[in-house]
Amino acid sequence: MIIVGQDLLQATGGYHAMVNVMDLLLLLGKLTQPGSGVAPLTEENNEQGAVEMGATADYLPGATGLENPPARDRLAATWKESVPTAPGMRLLGMIEAAQAGRLKSMFIVGENPLRSLPASAGAREALTNLEFLVVQELFLTETAQLAHVVLPACSYAEKSGTFTNSEGFVQKVRPGPDPIGDSRPDWEILSAISVLMGYPLEYGGSQDILKEIRSVIPGYTVLGAMPEPAKVDSQAMERYLAGGFAEDLADRYRPANAGRSEWTLRIGQTLFHSGKMSTMAKGLLEIQKEGRLYMNPADYQRLGLNAGDMIRVRSESGEATVEASPLGRLPHGMLYFPESFREPLAPLLRVTPDPVTGVPYHKVQRVHLQKVG
Repeated sequence: MIIVGQDLLQATGGYHAMVNVMDLLLLLGKLTQPGSGVAPLTEENNEQGAVEMGATADYLPGATGLENPPARDRLAATWKESVPTAPGMRLLGMIEAAQAGRLKSMFIVGENPLRSLPASAGAREALTNLEFLVVQELFLTETAQLAHVVLPACSYAEKSGTFTNSEGFVQKVRPGPDPIGDSRPDWEILSAISVLMGYPLEYGGSQDILKEIRSVIPGYTVLGAMPEPAKVDSQAMERYLAGGFAEDLADRYRPANAGRSEWTLRIGQTLFHSGKMSTMAKGLLEIQKEGRLYMNPADYQRLGLNAGDMIRVRSESGEATVEASPLGRLPHGMLYFPESFREPLAPLLRVTPDPVTGVPYHKVQRVHLQKVG
């Protein structure tokens, strides 16, 4: 079993790195064996479930391709509508289209691109250029503050449903308290809007939605169960190993360009803060209220740094000056800055889209350092 964390998944070239990991398991005969495989540790708790529901540009619900005939037939029979044949826009594509005026409106649910993406992605310019922006949120985030309409969604603790964990098990979520104020579950808001738009998607409750999911996605028939692994086509595998596998060998295993700098900057989570909302908790801010640049103690000493010293960090995109501190568990040449307090490093962060998946990489940067007098 190969367990992969965010440092690889969110680094430039993460997709090809994962392909190489799967190739290794394939060559070892472990890719589809029970108790074997690759386990990516995703950043959010239901990323797998979001993919299974079709919340990606290239896949239908069930994480199947757009050209899958059985999946298309099941969805068409359930939706009573034809299934799209072309992929939708990815995140960076939507931002670019909004900047150019080709995308006129957006409906953003539970996401804050103004905070999750660096300024170099151009999210603010894109959203302010829209004719109509709707944000469905729990909090008045930076993105919600730009919206023409904000719809109050309730939290995970106030609604029922399912999510899929990292092992692929479907787990049920039950509500605790009732929704606060006028907030409602996401599905209720979307269902009400669909009726007003003349395209009714009405359900009696979340259980009706689960029934629909079970009817079109194999593996959701029993909660708490994991779908059966796909059968391996041994003949197709032999053809792949004999022909297709070798066709892109030169590109597939070409070493990544490490750049000219000796320092690698990583933006990530800390023990007390995660993502974008933890800085709103007063208790957590009492424990950690700011970010600083952490580095290996030997590197810290080699640069002649002392407590409270500032250091200038430069990348291809810009520069920033921050306080530096030693941290023993970091390897030589590695720099780490807490994501929740990354605003001082905003000029450094450049978005690099993955050429295959379109994922916007920006949490790993090659940088240069200079001690500030």
